[in-house]
Amino acid sequence: MVRIELTKEKKILIITILISWVLLLVAFLSHDSGVIGNVIILSLFLIISPQFILSYVRYRELKEMELAYPNFLRDLVDSTKAGLPLHKAIISLSHSNYGPLTKEIRKMANQLSWNIDLIKVLEQSKRRFKESPTITKTIRILIETYKSGGRVPEILDSLSNTLITIQETEKERRSSLKQYVIAMYIISIVFVGVIASINKLMVPIFETSASTPDSPLGVVGANPCSFCIYGFTLECLPCNIYSNVCSIFSVNKISLSCYYFALFFCMSVVQSITGGLVAGQIGEGSIKAGFKHSLIMVSITFAAFMILVKLKVIGV
Repeated sequence: MVRIELTKEKKILIITILISWVLLLVAFLSHDSGVIGNVIILSLFLIISPQFILSYVRYRELKEMELAYPNFLRDLVDSTKAGLPLHKAIISLSHSNYGPLTKEIRKMANQLSWNIDLIKVLEQSKRRFKESPTITKTIRILIETYKSGGRVPEILDSLSNTLITIQETEKERRSSLKQYVIAMYIISIVFVGVIASINKLMVPIFETSASTPDSPLGVVGANPCSFCIYGFTLECLPCNIYSNVCSIFSVNKISLSCYYFALFFCMSVVQSITGGLVAGQIGEGSIKAGFKHSLIMVSITFAAFMILVKLKVIGV
């Protein structure tokens, strides 16, 4: 019988998909277009958000492990120079504190205490670190050194110094690119300002043209979502999203300004999310690291739109 191992991410994905299907079924049974639109948005958020959060948490955990790994290697050097074999040195260090890396070292020590071959233990550890190229390469070098019977303490010391050098170089890179990360935040704020100006200047013109039957701009001034008032269809999904956005900000859903307000808000949110991901790639070399920047930028965007609505600058 084949046993299927599910990771925490896959288990949560399956659970959120099942919950979303139940919510969607209840929504479609209600035959209410507003409820269906809200549930679709909620379901997407329910499925995507936990995966982003878990991915970012795992990324931060790996980064902390990478920072602690040189200390672990240096302690291994001291233990092996003292005369302990490599496998006994790992067991002895399992009682030390290396932050998130401690759990992995104790797992290796438990396997070694059960007389599992050291090479097999290191191979399994390498597979668990497959998302960290730095640690994976380090363990591969350690395995090859141990197999060839080379000078293990010297190799461990060299690996430790190499990892420290890589970390210092990475820190310098982040410091030199910090200005570009700040630039992404400035771009996001400026984008909201431009959107607010366009909304303030153009929406009154569209509303005026819509109220003038003989105006050549009458078609432009018409509400593009007016055909979605009486039901829910696939092409009405954006309009239902816009309607929900207006409800959140207490903007009149029937007015023409609601359409443009929600459209500009969604554009700003998309820009904040993508800008945050780009900031993560620039600053830390990983899109996963951009999740925190995206969350901050989206929060700034939401707060800015909320303030502008309260001040009656937009959405009126």
